[in-house]
Amino acid sequence: MPYVLGIDVGTCRTAAALCRQTGSTWGDPEAVQLGERTTTAPTVVYFAPDGKVVVGDPADRNAGSDPANAARDFARRIGDEVPLMVGREVCTAETLAAVLITWVVNEVSTAEGEPPKHLVVTHPAGWGNHRRRLLHRALRQTKVDNVTLLAEPVAISESHAATHDVQPGDALGVYDLGATGLATAVVRRSPIGTFEVLNSAESVDSNGGYSFDDVVFEYVRNATGGVDPADPDAWQKLSRLRGECVAAKEFLSASTEVTVHEVVLTRVEFEEMIRTSVQAGIEELLRIIRPAADLKTVLVTGGSARIPLVGELIREELRDRTVITPEPELACARGAAIVAGRMAPAPQAAPALVRSPDEAPPAPARPSIEITPLELPPPRSALRALTGKPKLVGGLSALVLAAGVGLTFYLKPDEPPKPPAPDSSAVAPVNNSKPTPLSSPTTPAVTPSSVPPQPKSSSSKSARSSTPKTGEDGR
Repeated sequence: MPYVLGIDVGTCRTAAALCRQTGSTWGDPEAVQLGERTTTAPTVVYFAPDGKVVVGDPADRNAGSDPANAARDFARRIGDEVPLMVGREVCTAETLAAVLITWVVNEVSTAEGEPPKHLVVTHPAGWGNHRRRLLHRALRQTKVDNVTLLAEPVAISESHAATHDVQPGDALGVYDLGATGLATAVVRRSPIGTFEVLNSAESVDSNGGYSFDDVVFEYVRNATGGVDPADPDAWQKLSRLRGECVAAKEFLSASTEVTVHEVVLTRVEFEEMIRTSVQAGIEELLRIIRPAADLKTVLVTGGSARIPLVGELIREELRDRTVITPEPELACARGAAIVAGRMAPAPQAAPALVRSPDEAPPAPARPSIEITPLELPPPRSALRALTGKPKLVGGLSALVLAAGVGLTFYLKPDEPPKPPAPDSSAVAPVNNSKPTPLSSPTTPAVTPSSVPPQPKSSSSKSARSSTPKTGEDGR
């Protein structure tokens, strides 16, 4: 099924979302499973000794034991002229980012069975044309085309507008608390429905997710005495301890207490450790949104936005204008997928193909069928077939006879009319010696004895009137 893809390459984690085609439109954004146990994947690239490039969770595990061949925190260094040294390889930050993006595209294409129709990759709001060109060039070198770059505040606003009413002209504030720091911005919706960035700022102070991890790590290490530097496995132990502290920080967002290496840490204690940094970030937000007097809503997003203290302090300052986005670590990727759907409109359903009779495919061959002949009874005459049914035979006989009589009279030819018989009074006596005159040349002589008596009727009168009268003497 056709789809479009949005990718958010963060400093610590990478997220992706896609929109599938539903008829003639694109559906709602869906998160893509990139990690082994979580939706997002670590933004880590590892160069294995055998020359393979590993990305995601496997790269993060290898980086713990072989950090020299792993690359981290390269997403924010795109445009830096100083390259990164990964093992024996010299790499630019945009090349590593392109490797990571290509890996995500390949993973999704394999799962979906086809490449995306369009790809949108997010970037910080402060990027200029130079950094965007560098990333575009690196993506073309990895054979990833049809890509659009989108500012992160715009993608976050698009994700919010998909489920909330945002009218043209409305202004939104964005508070994006990530791993390395805080990014704030003000965006406004244009009359055509898109978003434009009015103001933005990015803080690199110790008020991001990494600094909160350091606070928990230092607290646990001081409580346990730390790790002996002379231990040959000290690096691996410290890396494992830091990973446990990161998991403990995330656990405190949903629980009130956590234990790390028999050290108990409560949410209240953790919030007191980071309160100063969070308040500094909120002051930065207020400075950015102050010029926008008609600000409607402030969107709180980013992986560290799950910390309850962050939402509480922002609500105290902005009251009912604060909206904490659900799954804040995925908001940017979801908005990128929505914009990708606009860049590649879903094709209309193809009409049914109508073939002319000449182009119609030939009918399939009739399958061979073995026919067994039937043994029929000997033929019987119609009269014999009706034997045993006397009533029917009699009725048919009468019908045939009546038809024959009718045809006989119907087909009999017309005969000329016979002349009327002469009257008995016109016949001469037998002993008359003179010859008897004939009534007509064709009428034979008739004796009285040979003429039968006839009843008197109108026909006989007419016959007498038509015969000439003679005297007794024959004259």
